[in-house]
Amino acid sequence: MIRALALAILVAISAAGSTLAQVPAADRSRADQWLFGLDGFGALPVGDFKHYENGGGGGELMLGYQMWRRQPAIIRFQAGGLLYSKVDAVTYQDVCDFFGCTTEEVRYNARDHAMYFVHLGPELMATDGIWRPYAYALVGYTFFNSTSHLPPSDLLPDQPSENLFSSHNFSSVYGLGIRRVTTRLGRENGFELGFNVTRNAKARYLNERGITQNSDGTFTIRPHEGAANVLGIHLGFWVGPNVRYWERRIR
Repeated sequence: MIRALALAILVAISAAGSTLAQVPAADRSRADQWLFGLDGFGALPVGDFKHYENGGGGGELMLGYQMWRRQPAIIRFQAGGLLYSKVDAVTYQDVCDFFGCTTEEVRYNARDHAMYFVHLGPELMATDGIWRPYAYALVGYTFFNSTSHLPPSDLLPDQPSENLFSSHNFSSVYGLGIRRVTTRLGRENGFELGFNVTRNAKARYLNERGITQNSDGTFTIRPHEGAANVLGIHLGFWVGPNVRYWERRIR
């Protein structure tokens, strides 16, 4: 009797497994496993970098791929940019109308200093529930760029720019955060709050302390060498994997 019952259970489990295996095979797509994210962030300089900069803001785009369906491991790629310093200046411009010409004060963006980055690596994320923590560790490169802008004029309304300095270095990023996901069917999505540290251990970058404008309008630059680590506070929107009706959901 016991042997017959055990055999019946095994047959039932086998049949159920066979049925479940047949359903996903017809409905499965690798496109389900792609993830996307877009966020804005504020940045605070850390370590040596905070002695030269006050912080800034930027944006970031994330693209990920879940290697195994409904599992926490993904490959994460992210790219973005941060404006860490900006300098405004004042010029005077003649403005003419029907009543005559006047000289007006015009404020413009004279110089800006930015870093851009691309990183790749693993991320671990919770796959169920409304509140889902995640963490990642990535490696890649950071690119520094400093640009000078000529004052606007009637002859040059597009404000031509001149590249003052460019460099790049190896960098790493370590981050964690939490996502709020309320979708129950299909493609998951929600808002996320995250924190990360971008580590530029051996950077070479330019800031206002390293710029001198000569009498002829040219610039003498003195790039700074050292660590340029940044703490980012991110807020954005996340689009997760597409979960099919036959996949287990926990709420």
